[in-house]
Amino acid sequence: MAWHDQVRRTFVTAVAAVTVGAGWCGSAWGLDIEGLPGSTWGHASYEKADIAGPGVLGYVNQGVDWITLPGELTLNTFAELRYRFREDNKEFFNAYGPAIGVELRRSPWHFGMDYYWERYPELSETSNRLQFYVSWFHDWDLMRP
Repeated sequence: MAWHDQVRRTFVTAVAAVTVGAGWCGSAWGLDIEGLPGSTWGHASYEKADIAGPGVLGYVNQGVDWITLPGELTLNTFAELRYRFREDNKEFFNAYGPAIGVELRRSPWHFGMDYYWERYPELSETSNRLQFYVSWFHDWDLMRP
């Protein structure tokens, strides 16, 4: 099976699991789900120094906002597909896999933890890891008030 077929199968399974889980858990436990936020991010590049060559990396994320806690903190769980591929020196760079996690969010901050099942297709190796993180994102336009 080609790597892109594995990526597609993993992504579809992750999104389906989050969506079905949110619907089932929410109705079974009488919870009112506040949202089903999703996001994607990607970056394509071409590096001319013969180290990386053309490459792409990014993620697709589907989450469930369960509840807003005091202090406007939103409790979110998510499933995500992460990927990175390049043409040259790909053995230790090319990787993809699913991740699941939980986080508290209050714009622009995200505090959380996730577990990532990283696969290295060129090496037929895997790396499973738990990580804790703080991330933020904020954008602006200097031409707008």
